[in-house]
Amino acid sequence: MSKIKYKTQNLVDENQTRAHAGLLALLMVAYLFIPNTVILYILIYDFLTRIYMTPYMSPIYLISTFLVNIIGVKQKFVDEDAKEFASHIGLTILFVALGAELLNQTAVAFSLVAFLSLWKIVEATKEFCFACKFYELLKSKNITVESL
Repeated sequence: MSKIKYKTQNLVDENQTRAHAGLLALLMVAYLFIPNTVILYILIYDFLTRIYMTPYMSPIYLISTFLVNIIGVKQKFVDEDAKEFASHIGLTILFVALGAELLNQTAVAFSLVAFLSLWKIVEATKEFCFACKFYELLKSKNITVESL
């Protein structure tokens, strides 16, 4: 697979996104142990503000930025479009999980949140994002992904 040419204005710090994924995974695991819908609402709020407004309205994003600045790791830039695509998929999974939870289908909601939490744990620990790789595969096949 060929590498994607990145534009300089569409880059995001990989270390910050990994810290953010770790915090999201902690919240999702908290939901699995304490099945409270408020946690799902917090996660959906985080995704909505980061995708459609500004990341600086998301407390989880601000905490992850603060942690990365305290640790002082060197910045490593990756394509922002792939991360945005992954965020859209995560938001969709959370909306379906919330709908299942509201319809008293807690087993479905738990399995979706467990899947998403495993995804975020792998992203935080192994620097591997499933949706980002899928996005790169689509780009390599000249398939354009559009968002609302």
